[in-house]
Amino acid sequence: MENDIRPNDLPPVYQQIARVIGIENTVKLGKEFGGEPFYLPKLDTCLARVKRRKIIEECKGGNYGELARKYGVTSSWVREIVREHKRKKVSNVG
Repeated sequence: MENDIRPNDLPPVYQQIARVIGIENTVKLGKEFGGEPFYLPKLDTCLARVKRRKIIEECKGGNYGELARKYGVTSSWVREIVREHKRKKVSNVG
């Protein structure tokens, strides 16, 4: 019966989702999260985490300016990201 679902059979918010990911995937989301409050953060949130991870991975200790230019942040922000990462790493060891 799920294979017979058409866009007009869906509630308006589901129709919006189906336009983006298709009916089949919308039905999967409905099965998984139907009836539950569901919040999807902006993609910027995920991208900020990726940026932080990449800065940490690529930091060689003296390339703050290079990383700042590459990722569109200030070199002081790069230092803060690295400093925070080191603090968390130390606190997780002890």
